[in-house]
Amino acid sequence: MHGLLGGTMAFPAAISVAAVWDAIWPYLLIFVGFSAVIFVHELGHFMAAKWAGVRVERFAIGFFREVFGFTWGETRYSFNILPLGGYVKMLGQEDFDDKGEELVVRDDPRAFTNKPVGKRMIIVSAGVVMNILFAGLMFVIVFMHGVDDEVTTIGYVVPESPAARAGLQPGDTVKKINGREIREYDEIRFAIILSEPHDPIDMEVDRGGKTMNIAVQPEPNQQSNLLHVGIAPASTREVMAVFDGDAAQNDPSNVRPGDVLVEIDGKPVTDETARRGIEPILRSPTGAPLTGFVERRNAAKPDAPAERVAVKIPNEMVIEPSEPLSDQYTRNVLGLIPLVRVSQLDERGRAALAGLEEGDVITRFGPYHYPTQAEIIEAIRASAAPPEPDAMASWRDRLYQAVAGYEERSIAVRVERKGRREPIWVELTPKSQGPNRDPLPGFMPNFIADENLRIAGVVETIHGVETPAKRAGIPKGAVIREVNGTAVGRWYEVAEQFRQSAGKTVSLAYESAAGERATVDVEVPHCLRTMLGLTTVANIIAIDNEKLVTVQGRERRVKLSANYAYGLYHLLKDRLDENGGKPTTVTVRYQERPGADELERDVTVSADMVDPWLGRIQYKPIVFMRPQVHLFKADGPIDALAIGAKKTVYFVVQVYTMMQRMIFSRSLGLEHMSGPLGIVKTGGDVARVGFVRLLFFLAIISANLAVINFLPLPIVDGGLMVFLIIEKIKGSPVSLKIQVATQMIGLCLLGAAFLFVTFNDVVRLWG
Repeated sequence: MHGLLGGTMAFPAAISVAAVWDAIWPYLLIFVGFSAVIFVHELGHFMAAKWAGVRVERFAIGFFREVFGFTWGETRYSFNILPLGGYVKMLGQEDFDDKGEELVVRDDPRAFTNKPVGKRMIIVSAGVVMNILFAGLMFVIVFMHGVDDEVTTIGYVVPESPAARAGLQPGDTVKKINGREIREYDEIRFAIILSEPHDPIDMEVDRGGKTMNIAVQPEPNQQSNLLHVGIAPASTREVMAVFDGDAAQNDPSNVRPGDVLVEIDGKPVTDETARRGIEPILRSPTGAPLTGFVERRNAAKPDAPAERVAVKIPNEMVIEPSEPLSDQYTRNVLGLIPLVRVSQLDERGRAALAGLEEGDVITRFGPYHYPTQAEIIEAIRASAAPPEPDAMASWRDRLYQAVAGYEERSIAVRVERKGRREPIWVELTPKSQGPNRDPLPGFMPNFIADENLRIAGVVETIHGVETPAKRAGIPKGAVIREVNGTAVGRWYEVAEQFRQSAGKTVSLAYESAAGERATVDVEVPHCLRTMLGLTTVANIIAIDNEKLVTVQGRERRVKLSANYAYGLYHLLKDRLDENGGKPTTVTVRYQERPGADELERDVTVSADMVDPWLGRIQYKPIVFMRPQVHLFKADGPIDALAIGAKKTVYFVVQVYTMMQRMIFSRSLGLEHMSGPLGIVKTGGDVARVGFVRLLFFLAIISANLAVINFLPLPIVDGGLMVFLIIEKIKGSPVSLKIQVATQMIGLCLLGAAFLFVTFNDVVRLWG
């Protein structure tokens, strides 16, 4: 009995210990690794000091109280309680006699301050040199072993993104950016994030064996504010995640995470298909779910062979703005503006805390009934404003009001939720970011409510021409019931009815917000795609051999591709203008879908078909595929040394570039800086991936530490080097009082920076 009870009691304890160990071992590993980086830095100072004949009194890892240590010879070796740095204490540092009003260094030939300037410079710079050498060594080890990295082939281009406007396509392989060779996908990310905010980047890509140079203008991401162009690496055939969108995830016939695609719409899906870019074949030409087959394993029987299962692959509708360079919110179908749904919900953000859920359809936002995207954005921006000044307040109170930041105001939000008959009301308070930055609501109001056909608004004119919806007199708040006598329940069904009826008049039945039913006639114009019998997945390559058109944007002229709807509009309009507005014939080069053979056809274009309304509609699969990776490995020791040297220089330069972007061009926000908590969290995640990845991460940290330590700031090595340079020039050292004062200032700055980055980490990790 005792043995049985003992076993029963021990089992949960064993599970608990295993769970605790699983949670903490990555952080212990990064703790050891970070300490090693610091040790190497201080070892550089220590060895240089010994070489120069300077007495080293203490070699410490960390700050504050000693946890353990030992004395060997004349030096105390200690490990302190806060292992976020370290120091080497040499004779002559903080070792002064107070004689009158001057601080004087004790006269000892082994004191640091009594050594020649050249030797002191070597001692000061030795830590940085060791960090650079350590980074290089880690890179050599990493690339001798090999490291998995995402391929540089583009697998997905975000609709209406800078990449889409410039003409990048899935299957393009990036070879160079701004003349620099690209070997890893991470290099693409860094090149984009750290690019000049107002200058396009030159991307050299391989497209089907042809080399092309494409200029892309990065722009800030709405959530992170980091520069991006809207691309993702090529994928494998395995489904990594399925996003809800508006599609019902409870449908057992839908594709699931872990499924491996083998066939879509009757066509086999191979690894070679995935290598060329799998996203285009996942896009529905009409918006209806694609059908196909997958290999699916039974989680309960992992050793059993995979089953071949028939599945559906839903798509969600994405609409490009009709005037993207002047108005980002004119998303419509022939003038009809859909409602907006809650998407990309931040689980720790204000929207989630208020009770909003992914997929909620917004039917009231502040003062706006059935709001458009533009009205939602306007209400969010109005939710944060400077505090109202109080005329009766004292000057101290008014000063406090001026620096206190922006007030946060709540917004009453009404949503419709799938499975709930009654609407839901919540109070949403977007998070203020201060002046010149939009408040953060905690979700992205960018995606339409595809399953809700209530009309949020009607665009009156596009390119100066009255829209079909405006001419038909369809009111705001109406719900579309039928098109041409066919019942419709989703926006893609409405758009497909319009596409099939291009050049004709269709009947549209709706129910007004007051419950009244009516039917109106809608004139559906032709556009280039409908004239050619193309769907939304077709690629328009060139008009009269012109692939790009230069258009004046808000601040600068930009180049747009012929496949981008707004670029196509300008190419066609230019041809009409050249012909005095009369119908003109153009030669169109196109593909019926990406990767298909190029075709060419002459089309007569008239003024009423210039608007590329069908080209603004795209369908995006709601699946996220597992990225393709390749083993980046050196050919041998010499190649590993070369790669290690290049990587070390690359990351050192990246740190300087990053600081320039943060301080001067301000294209990179200070909120992206990480402190100890962020480094530990990221390092722990990296450690779980594998030991080689951890070495790669530590190499980057070591390169970062080298740069930061050699900045010309008080208390770090770079600040001391500045004093030594001044001493070398003027022939005498800088006053010790000035040195001590700057050290104190530097300590305060370091403390403030530590608090700032720690606050950033806390906000980022725990909201």
